[in-house]
Amino acid sequence: MLRDSEDEHVHYQQITILTLNWMKIADLKKNISELIYKQILEINEINENCMLLREAIAKDETQYEDIKLKNFQTQNEVLYHDSQLWVSFNKLLQMNLIREMHDQSSVDHSDILRTVKVIKRNYYWLFMQKTIDWYIQNCYICQCSKTSRNKSNDLLQSLLIFEQW
Repeated sequence: MLRDSEDEHVHYQQITILTLNWMKIADLKKNISELIYKQILEINEINENCMLLREAIAKDETQYEDIKLKNFQTQNEVLYHDSQLWVSFNKLLQMNLIREMHDQSSVDHSDILRTVKVIKRNYYWLFMQKTIDWYIQNCYICQCSKTSRNKSNDLLQSLLIFEQW
């Protein structure tokens, strides 16, 4: 009986330790996300293209340059595509967002589809799939962890030499 209670105690300690580590990771991620979220909102407000998009939406136009405005809306002067926050044409901001979602220690460099799915939940920009593909295909850690698909080179074998006739 005493043995069972000791096992339960050790099991409880392991759960507690794992929970505490998870909470630390979650808190760190939250702070990074808030910073990027604030940057997105700032750029969304001051970016000239975003301003022009908001004006086109206010005029009920169907298109602005190459962008179809069908699913766009504004709330408190912030652009949304469907329910996702519009990430401006700022490539650096897009890369920071992808880096945060892809390089998290809890996700451990997820694949392209999973990263796209996670980002699409809350954010949107033009050519998002292409940008995420490019980032992950150029991710150093992902490239190092891939297994080689090339045929391995075996050791050289000597050729049999037949006698002359």
